[in-house]
Order: sequence, then structure tokens, then C-alpha cells
Amino acid sequence: MEKLQWFKRKFDFGAPAGMLPFYLERLKGTATRIHAKVNGVPDDVLSNKLDGKWSVKQNIGHLAEVDEIALKRIDEIINGKSPMSPAVFEPKQDYNARPVSEVLEYFRTNRLKCLIRYQSVSEEDLTKASLHPRLKVMMTPIDLAFFDAEHDDHHLVRMDEILSLLAS
Repeated sequence: MEKLQWFKRKFDFGAPAGMLPFYLERLKGTATRIHAKVNGVPDDVLSNKLDGKWSVKQNIGHLAEVDEIALKRIDEIINGKSPMSPAVFEPKQDYNARPVSEVLEYFRTNRLKCLIRYQSVSEEDLTKASLHPRLKVMMTPIDLAFFDAEHDDHHLVRMDEILSLLAS
């Protein structure tokens, strides 16, 4: 089955505040899910780019960079800045030159900062919204957490594809 491309996906936003703990649980679990995928896989395999697309390590690094943008976006939503900062479309670093343990630590560090920030958002601030620059929709912090959890899953599926293709 061909998966739906990220930029062709449509999202339904507007979930109630009570959904935030569920989205944060997904975001929290991403590090564990990545570790399970890469544990015991040699660094050279994790650095392999198939069809000129990102390697597993580049996907992990990208998710870490996205968390830096998410931190910014949470504050932009709360402070009424609209539109939010743009997304990261290309990795800023050469993650393939680094051991996977370092890339994972970079991801874990940024993800923890992001989770702590989400947990500190007040009930009142959860109702504030800002325009997403690509989707052209207003998003609350709850919507952003959902969107980022979906984005994590997109990259986790891609990591599985890479690892499956390299194993065969």
C-alpha cells in the first residue's frame, strides 16, 4: 500500500483541551519508539540515504529541529504572534557524520524541553491560536501537539521503510 505523502495530508483541528495529555503521551513515546528501531543497527546503515532521501539519522535530527520550532511556536501562539514561524524543511546539520547515540540525545533533549513547555501552558493559553504558515489554519497549542505527533508518526513510518529496505 502506498502511504499518503505528508504534504498531501489534511488535518482536523479543534480538539478539546482534554486531548492534550494524549498527544503529549504520543510525543513522549517517540524517543522510545525510535530507540527500538535503531537499537543494534550499525551507524553506517542508519546513515544510508535511499533514493537521495533522508537517512534514519537525518529523520531523527529533523524531528529534534522540529521541536526547536515547536518551542518557538508555542510561545508565538500564547503571545499572539501570527503567523507562526515556518517549518524546517532540510536538516541543518550533518547527522550522518555523528554517532546515532548523539543524534538520539539531541532529539531527547529537545523533546523534553518541548514536553515541559507544553505542560506549563495555562488552561487560558490553550484556547489561544495562531496561523500556521503552510496550512493556513489557526492552531491552538493542542492542535500543534496533535500536528507534531502526526509528524512524528510520519517520520517513524519512513524510518521503518528505510530499515526494511536495507534489511532485504
